[in-house]
Amino acid sequence: MVSPKIPDKIGRYIITHKIGHGGMGVVHLGHDPFIDRQVAVKILLAAPSKKSSDLERYQQLFFNEARAAGKLTHPHIVPVYDAMWERDMGYLIMEYVEGTTLEKYCSKESLLPIDNITKYIFQSAKALDYAHQNGVIHRDIKPSNIIISLADETKITDFGIAQVEGFVDLPDSASFTGSVYYTSPEQTRNEPLTPQTDLFSLGVVMYELLTGTKPFQAANEYAILYKIMHENPAPLEKYRQDIPKALERIVMQALAKDLTERYQTGRQLASELVASFDKLRFLDAALNPQEKLNALKKIIFFKDFSSSELAEVLKTAQWMKYKAAETIITEGEIEDCFYIIVAGEVVVTKKRKQLAVLKKGDCFGEMAYLSKIKRTATIKTISNTVLMKINTSIIEQMSTSAQFRFYKVFSHTLIQRLSRTSELLSQKSFWPGLLRKVSERRRKKSTTI
Repeated sequence: MVSPKIPDKIGRYIITHKIGHGGMGVVHLGHDPFIDRQVAVKILLAAPSKKSSDLERYQQLFFNEARAAGKLTHPHIVPVYDAMWERDMGYLIMEYVEGTTLEKYCSKESLLPIDNITKYIFQSAKALDYAHQNGVIHRDIKPSNIIISLADETKITDFGIAQVEGFVDLPDSASFTGSVYYTSPEQTRNEPLTPQTDLFSLGVVMYELLTGTKPFQAANEYAILYKIMHENPAPLEKYRQDIPKALERIVMQALAKDLTERYQTGRQLASELVASFDKLRFLDAALNPQEKLNALKKIIFFKDFSSSELAEVLKTAQWMKYKAAETIITEGEIEDCFYIIVAGEVVVTKKRKQLAVLKKGDCFGEMAYLSKIKRTATIKTISNTVLMKINTSIIEQMSTSAQFRFYKVFSHTLIQRLSRTSELLSQKSFWPGLLRKVSERRRKKSTTI
């Protein structure tokens, strides 16, 4: 295929240089002068022939990606800002994510720490769960389609062959169109697909990141597809001895050929990752269940929880240890979890100004958890601190009564914080200062006019 000349400008977007390429298109860096931001411009190259069927398929691939990604707004999915079709070429305007893909870390010479791998797969599983809930199956999950940003966050991209609920599927979609190494058994059999096919592909990615080896390898594509359908991959310990057994079990369940044995949802996979492995701060070996239960009973946050509800909390929460002056939450980051202080103290700051000191029994991070917004403050430890970390994917699988207890405490906490704010506003010393600031602003405004 001869690549056509790329224009210097597409719509309002100024095109600069090429930054990537794929089987059916190239990606250029662009600039949006209206908003003054960099964008990624994905250009779907012309069809390999001028046959109407080829042109139609290429157009459908383009509009399919625009439709699929356009439906999704998630911190770990690359958003599409704009789309256009001109002179037999399609252009997708997307967020420009500076970073690298997971493909860089799939060789034995460049393996990532297990902590990083767990984090990236967790974020990807959450993003896929969101896509699946919105009727989108990616169908082409592989390392090169998962970007790691400079902020160390994953971004899933390339929804070109996605299956979108409510729309006619792509021509010849029954045939395999993704990368052979990452296809699921049901894809190879041309069976109707479910979200579980993406989870199988993500399991292949996880296996490869952990070992530097693809789980299904053979001399040709047909032999690879046979192995995917009929053979189990080698145990991870064959390639790497430091992989926790719990993590190996998760990988193998993601790669289960039987759909009833594989994870049913991305949320379920994410939950197991969190419950089994959460950085090196996890205190599972340091505290036995009875010690944890005794600690919970002394925390006012859990005073109305029943024994069975406390048992649910103990089963799912992560206990994490921080030294003094360590950062737990950074203002502006996106994370769907909250924390409860078991021991120690933390300080809350916003734009480097101290807002509050929280102590044993206090919770923080719950507003970002509830409203799915960016963190509005930075939180650091004052002394050695032990925290309970509870993730969205975990609490959503608790019993209704346990969830109700959490939300009840959150409501009470919010009321208390609003009350303290009202008390501050009502203080006599507060109003003169506020009135002075208002007067000064009015005076400056009138002077300017």
